[in-house]
Amino acid sequence: MNLIRKIARGDTAALEQLYERHKTGVYRLALSLTNDPYLAEDITQDTFLRIQENASSYRRDSGEAAWIFTIARNLTYDCLRRRSRELCSDVSAWEGGGSGGGVSGAASGGEAAAGNLYFLDLLSDLSPEEKELVCLRILGGLSWREIGRITSQSADACRKRYERILKRLRDQLSRR
Repeated sequence: MNLIRKIARGDTAALEQLYERHKTGVYRLALSLTNDPYLAEDITQDTFLRIQENASSYRRDSGEAAWIFTIARNLTYDCLRRRSRELCSDVSAWEGGGSGGGVSGAASGGEAAAGNLYFLDLLSDLSPEEKELVCLRILGGLSWREIGRITSQSADACRKRYERILKRLRDQLSRR
C-alpha cells in the first residue's frame, strides 16, 4: 500500500518513513530558494505537517515525490512572499514578533547548510526559477513530466532549460 494512503489512515510510522525518504531533498529545495537554514528547516517541518493533514486528498496520478515537492515549493514561495511583505512594513512589526521560530531545529539545519555550501554557492547566480528547476531535478529526482506539471511548462521546455543552466554552471566552474 502507498505510504500516503497509510498516512491518510493515521499511520504515523508511514509518515516517519516518508519523512526519512524525502526530508533532505525538501530541506535542500527550501534552503536553495530561501538561503536561510532556519526558515528551510521550518518549511521542511511544515511540508510534512501539510502532507499529514492533506494525505486523504492525494491523487495517485501526480506521483509521490512530485506531490511532496509541490507542497514544499508552494510553502517556500508563501514564506518568501510573507517575508517580503514584512520587510516592506513598519519596523515595529519586527520588534513585536517572536524570534524563537525554528530554534529547535537549528542544529540539524545549520549542519545541513554547512554541508551544502558548495552546492548553494553554485546556485547563487541562478534566478529563483532556475534554482527551482535544478533542485527539483537533482534533489527531488523528479521526471521532466513531473517538473513540467509543477512549473506549468512542457517537459521538453524544462529539459532544454535545465541543459542550458548546466552548461552555464560548467562554464562558471571551468573559470574558477
